[in-house]
Amino acid sequence: MLIVLLTVLGLTGVARAQTAAPGLYGSAEYLMWWTKDSPAPVPLVTDGVLGPSTRVLLGGDDVGLGGRNGARFIVGYSLNPAWAVEAVGFFLSTGTESRSVAGSGLAGSQDLFIPFFDPTLPGENVTNLSLAGQFAGAAQETLRSHLWGIELNGVKALTTRGPWRVELLGGLRYLKLAEEYGFATSSPDLGPGPVNVFVTQDSFDASNDFYGAQLGLRARYQAGNFMAGAAAKVAVGVMHQRVDVAGVLVTNQFTVPVVSYAGGYFAQPTNIGSQARNVAAVVPEASLTVGYRLTGWLSISAGYTFLYASNVARPGEQIDRTVNPTQSPSFGGPVDKPLAGEPRPRSRLEGSDFWAHGLSLGLAVSF
Repeated sequence: MLIVLLTVLGLTGVARAQTAAPGLYGSAEYLMWWTKDSPAPVPLVTDGVLGPSTRVLLGGDDVGLGGRNGARFIVGYSLNPAWAVEAVGFFLSTGTESRSVAGSGLAGSQDLFIPFFDPTLPGENVTNLSLAGQFAGAAQETLRSHLWGIELNGVKALTTRGPWRVELLGGLRYLKLAEEYGFATSSPDLGPGPVNVFVTQDSFDASNDFYGAQLGLRARYQAGNFMAGAAAKVAVGVMHQRVDVAGVLVTNQFTVPVVSYAGGYFAQPTNIGSQARNVAAVVPEASLTVGYRLTGWLSISAGYTFLYASNVARPGEQIDRTVNPTQSPSFGGPVDKPLAGEPRPRSRLEGSDFWAHGLSLGLAVSF
């Protein structure tokens, strides 16, 4: 129903009336876009101490979200044949991807481990997620991603000779990329016996807000009712990056009632909290469209867009796999023991690039 509605409403401002006579124009596009995989380099679950022959069963690989639906809207007003103002907004549906692994804990089953670099050794170490004959184990990694943005541009026609119309754009751009990466585990004791709870949750959330000024150029060629267009824009500004880390252990292993303790496995008291920074960033965008004018005020179009951001924080890159196990009962207790040795994991705020690209389809209207 959403696709049908967007198709009825219309598509891109590039396909508006050739004369650009004074008046209102508007558009809407259905989007099918793909985004760059989210880095998740830390191995989360293995079959032993990390080494050349160890199998990584969860984590340690980028997380892809596949194709995502979305929409883009344009509302503009032609002041005269040479000048116009436009507002542009787009969004993609929330992308979610989960992967999991589990061990039964039954006699003869494969033990599962959570590997980490232990500064108290120093060297590689593990803690059991499952242990044959004693407790089962299950773990899941989950990524959620949100992407949207808005623009406000002035448009100046550089030429309208013959079948060509070339326009200069300038204005402001805002882009939002927010992602959450979670690692959840459960290691219940095998029966018979009292019900045991041993559940952890590590959360790494990264939010990116880009504020910038942009310039662009777009051109359209019309032959009869057929049209072809191209556009390129570059925004330069500031990317505000924020990372929030949280971790918790919920268990009744140490006390009769179920109690919560700060820290899971990779989110510990030494890195739990928030941090932020501002960095310079560049956001270019390029697009191609083809279309057909159905009437003097209605056109149908299809297109391709590529969007890039030079510096964003992705949540999986914020995990420090060097963990001092003395600070947390997640590694077997004891409870409330003070940290002994190097305070790790540390808070991190790492940046990398990002891109999104895909197809669009719809109609454009002008009044």
